[in-house]
Amino acid sequence: MLPDRRAAAALLLLFSAASCAKPRPPTAAAPVPAATPAPQSTNMDGTYRGTSTRYQADLRSCPSPGLVTLRVLDGTFSYRWNRDESVLATVGPDGGVSGASGSITLTGRADGNRISGDASNGSCAYHFTTARLS
Repeated sequence: MLPDRRAAAALLLLFSAASCAKPRPPTAAAPVPAATPAPQSTNMDGTYRGTSTRYQADLRSCPSPGLVTLRVLDGTFSYRWNRDESVLATVGPDGGVSGASGSITLTGRADGNRISGDASNGSCAYHFTTARLS
C-alpha cells in the first residue's frame, strides 16, 4: 500500500471507531448560589415595661434603679443604663438576650411575654424584669 493510502485508511479507521463510541454525558451546570435570607423579625417584637433593682453598688455614682421600658424591633432593643449611656441588646432565636456597651454587659432571657436580665459594669449591677404591653 502506498503511504497516502495508508494514511487515508488510518484516518478512516479512526473516524469509524470514534463514531461507535458512546456520547459523553452533558456537563452539569454550576449550582446557583442560594439567596441571602432577609432578617427575620422575632415574635418578641413589641413594647415591654417593668422595673429594675440594684443588687450591687460599689460606687456612689451608680445609677438609680427604677422604671424600665424596652422597645423591641427586629429582635433588638436599647436598655438605658443612665441618662448618657444605653446598651444595645439582641434577642436570639433561642430566647437568649445579650448586649454590651463599653464596660457594661447585659445578659438575660426572653420567653413568652416577658424579658428579664442583668446589666453590670463590674461596680454597679441591676436586675430588670419587664412584661409585654403590645
